[in-house]
Amino acid sequence: MASIAIVARSTDNGGLAYLARRSMRLDWVAEAAAADTFVNVREATRAALTLPGKLRAFALPVRQAA
Repeated sequence: MASIAIVARSTDNGGLAYLARRSMRLDWVAEAAAADTFVNVREATRAALTLPGKLRAFALPVRQAA
């Protein structure tokens, strides 16, 4: 199995929103399958740390079949 990572943040209602960059702007989607993927947790963490601190975004490892 290959390991990938995504960027997530918690929502006001206790769920998660996932980062999806669409046409030069940041969007947050409700489905993990629609999120942008990163090759490893390090790259996802780097992307999360470039966002404003009030978003409290974090890297989330995801396992996917090879």
